[in-house]
Amino acid sequence: MSQKATSLFGRIFNSENAIVILCFIPIFLFRYSFILFPGALGYGPFIAFYLLLPIFFLKYKFPFRELAWVVFVLMVGASGVMTGVIPNGVYIKVAGSIMLPYVFYAYVWRHFEYNVERLFTIYLKGAYVVSIIGLLLFVDSFVGNNLLHFLQLFISIKTIDASFGIRLASSLGEPTYFANIVLPAGVVGVYRLIVKKEMGIGIDYLTKRKAIVFILALLLTYSAIAFLGLFLGGILFLLRHGAVRYAIIIPLILIFARIVIFQVPELEERYQGVLSVSSEKTQSGDFHGSSFILFNHAYITWMNVKENPLFGTGLGTHAIATEKYSLGNKGVEYHYRTQNAQDASSMLLRILSELGLFGGILVFIFLKRNFIPRVPEDPVLWLISTAIFVTIVMQLLRQGNYILNGFPFFVLGFVFTRHEFNKRHVFKPTK
Repeated sequence: MSQKATSLFGRIFNSENAIVILCFIPIFLFRYSFILFPGALGYGPFIAFYLLLPIFFLKYKFPFRELAWVVFVLMVGASGVMTGVIPNGVYIKVAGSIMLPYVFYAYVWRHFEYNVERLFTIYLKGAYVVSIIGLLLFVDSFVGNNLLHFLQLFISIKTIDASFGIRLASSLGEPTYFANIVLPAGVVGVYRLIVKKEMGIGIDYLTKRKAIVFILALLLTYSAIAFLGLFLGGILFLLRHGAVRYAIIIPLILIFARIVIFQVPELEERYQGVLSVSSEKTQSGDFHGSSFILFNHAYITWMNVKENPLFGTGLGTHAIATEKYSLGNKGVEYHYRTQNAQDASSMLLRILSELGLFGGILVFIFLKRNFIPRVPEDPVLWLISTAIFVTIVMQLLRQGNYILNGFPFFVLGFVFTRHEFNKRHVFKPTK
């Protein structure tokens, strides 16, 4: 007797697909998309944590092995509460907000049996959906914002006007957040476009059409992070693909990038802002607010590291350092004085401020240890590792929240990609 085929409804709406969607909701939805209840833990995407963590906890052992180094960092970062710089409650809040998503995504990787290609493919599918939504919203901005008004009936979506259309942010709230999250897809998309047609890259889902969608969506964010990330990814591909002889084109790319910057008002404004802030001795004058904020936190970090070089002042203390060292005064930039005080506008700055040289060295060791070499006959792991490396670097430069939009997923993915590489090519058992 033949078995009845599963219906289309049954293939789409089943428990495993529900788990997949819940696992990736925190990555592709802005934290203010919808609110469950008041407070930071009421962010809508956190619903995945509350629904799945009890199930994962009952099904799997606690992921001590995966998170031992996170616990170690939290212990070192407790220096602020031990020295009385911040109260116990502040440290517990910061440490808990870091540990919760790392536990969740450690369980996610365990649930999918550390299958790097499968999880990265699922990520690409999510990135493709939010990229298409973003591109449709971009087109919609020219024809009346009807799609935007429809989506706003269900979740909070905001748009930012640009010199041409809108700055694409899709469901991720801000263009920079979108750039950070979709950047790994854009980086592998660049590689998909430059390899020969008959060559495979180990990711069947990523067609050239999808690659173009990723890259176009990133460029329409008008975000420096998107442009810089794609540029860095392209350079890494040239240098690590045995194409050092092509490095001669790097100066040409830089010249082209400079031309592009001056043709896109959003990028040109930030570029001029960086120049004006870095040359402004008194930090009083007419310059780009975002540039001043980043410069201000670089200065605050420098002063805090000079005072506390080894281990910083502890997790959650950069806001205290901002109050102490901010360049802000009662001039035109006074209202920027404590802006982004919690996250320092840059994860690297925040790590240096809160964990000192120990934190900076730890970041360097983490990136160097887990960035794998290229194996020509098995390019997929190297490609995924490179894509994640680029987005981690961009997050370090321009996003100071330790857990925003599923960042722990990429951190753990970087580690597990190296583990899989070691299993296949370093510790491969002999026959």
